[in-house]
Amino acid sequence: MPQSKIPAKAEPTKGRPKAARVKNHWISFRVTAEEHFQLIDKAQRSGMGPGDYARSRALRGIARSKKSAPATAPVFGDATRAVFHELRRQGVNLNQIAHLCNRNQVPPPPELNELAKVIMSLWERLLGS
Repeated sequence: MPQSKIPAKAEPTKGRPKAARVKNHWISFRVTAEEHFQLIDKAQRSGMGPGDYARSRALRGIARSKKSAPATAPVFGDATRAVFHELRRQGVNLNQIAHLCNRNQVPPPPELNELAKVIMSLWERLLGS
């Protein structure tokens, strides 16, 4: 009996095909909301995605030195800045205590009243100056 030739089916590929060069390194940077919209707009106008556009500009663009920011006069004096700094430090402490209490479902420690008094005195110093 003659055997008939049945064409073999090509096995379908599964998943995304491997690229010749795998992109496995990350570079990230922060932008403002305005810069983000500008980047997206320029990418769309050039027919690229934001990542491809940024990569293209970074690898083919002209490197410019960063302009130094103009010197600004200090708005607050040293004493006020010191109070702001201390108020921020105490606020961080308060936030850590609150986070720990909420995570472990425990009541706040009695020392919290002392911390609240310190924060209130700092606010009064700040508003009084």
